Amino acid sequence: MPTSLTHVSALAGPLYVVTAVLVVAGGAKLLSPTATATTLRTIGVPKPNAATRLMGLAEIAVGIGAIVTGSALLWAAVALAYASFAAFILWALQADADIGSCGCFGHEDTPPTPGHAAFNAAAAAIAALAAADPVRIGDFDGSLAEGILFAALVATGTALSVLALTTLPRVIALARGTAAPQTPTFAVRATGSQKGLS
Repeated sequence: MPTSLTHVSALAGPLYVVTAVLVVAGGAKLLSPTATATTLRTIGVPKPNAATRLMGLAEIAVGIGAIVTGSALLWAAVALAYASFAAFILWALQADADIGSCGCFGHEDTPPTPGHAAFNAAAAAIAALAAADPVRIGDFDGSLAEGILFAALVATGTALSVLALTTLPRVIALARGTAAPQTPTFAVRATGSQKGLS
């Protein structure tokens, strides 16, 4: 029997947040594959650019597919993806690997951190719970207002999670003096244009 959004499993909100983060990460890899490709090249993956795009497409397909269908197999795939990310980051931290970026979001200044590993591990656990007891978006029969509120909360949680995984480590590094401020891309282009005019 369908359940109202007001009585849906408490797992649904966090589950959709971490899955949306996976989709965002996949999109970032497609739009800006360089950082991820560099990381893959560092660990010896052949054809890293193609591998990055394939990874991005897989993350988008698995994430959207899991949310739309509620398939236990796809939730298991989301869990496996996050478990793999957590294992990679823990390896990079433990081995003190020379990896400037984990490559998850296409940023060159997003180094592996314990916080990122913890997020990935938690996301893997949440998705694994969904694989055991699938959450289906079609089971929700709440009102339009409830649906809009739920979607807004998921979008907010997703945005905050992405910021915590990308911007926060950079801010902390700057505060500790362990990272130099980057010149925005538009500023570099503007400077180059001015030089060309002079």
